[in-house]
Amino acid sequence: MDTINQQINQRAGQPECILNPTMQARNFRWIFLPIAVCLLVWSYIPNSATIGASAQRVNGDYHFAGGTQPGALALAVGMIGLYFFLMHSPVGNADAPLPGVFRRFVAFWLDFILAMMSTAPILGIAPMLTEWKRTGEFAWNFERDTPARYDWWISGAITLILFALLALYNAYPLLRRRPTPGTCIMGYMVVADEDSPLTLTKAFVRPLVGFFAVCTAYVAPFIGRDRAKGKFWLDHLFGTQAVKLE
Repeated sequence: MDTINQQINQRAGQPECILNPTMQARNFRWIFLPIAVCLLVWSYIPNSATIGASAQRVNGDYHFAGGTQPGALALAVGMIGLYFFLMHSPVGNADAPLPGVFRRFVAFWLDFILAMMSTAPILGIAPMLTEWKRTGEFAWNFERDTPARYDWWISGAITLILFALLALYNAYPLLRRRPTPGTCIMGYMVVADEDSPLTLTKAFVRPLVGFFAVCTAYVAPFIGRDRAKGKFWLDHLFGTQAVKLE
C-alpha cells in the first residue's frame, strides 16, 4: 500500500505530463494542410467576395470593394489560435539539415495563403464599419463604382498593416525556434545558427528579404548553396539554416 501511495504522489507532482499532453509541432501539419488546400480551392471560385479592401482606377473606371464575412472571421480566429498553439508545442529533435530548396519555395506560398486568411478577414472589419457609417445600411461585404473620401486612406492603411502582420507571422517563429504553419506542412523549420543568435531586427527583416528571394527562386539552387548545412544565400545573409522536423 505504501508503494502505491508513493507512486500516486509521484505522479501528482507531475500533472503537466499526465493531464496536459502537448502535441508535437510536426503533427500540426495534418491540421494546417487541409485548411490550406480548402483556401487554395476557394481562391479559384469565381465571384468570391472581397475580404479586406481593394481600390482601383483603370482607364477612368473606378471600383472599390471591401468588408469581411462571418465564416472568414471565425476561420481567422481559429487559425490564429492554432498558430499560437504551434508556437508553444515541442519540436523534438530537429537538427538534421534540409538540403533541398523546393520545399522551402512551396512553404512560402502556403504561409502566404494561411497568413492572408488569418489577417485579412479581421482587417476587413474596418471598411465594413466605415461603409456602414457612411450609408447607414449594414452589409458584411460591399462593392461600388463611386469613390468615397476615405477609400484610398483605408486601403493604404490596411495594406501597410497587412505587410507588418505578414512580417510578424514569419518573424515570431524564428524567435521562438518553431516552424511556421507552412514549413510545418513541408516538414522542416528555419532556425538560427548555433553560433549566431537571431536578433529581433534580423527576425523581422529576414521575411521581407524572403519576398525578394522567392522572386529570384530560379537562382536559389546555385548561389550560396551549402546542402550539408541546409543553407542558400538568404541563410548566409542572416545566419539561419533549414532543419527537418523529426
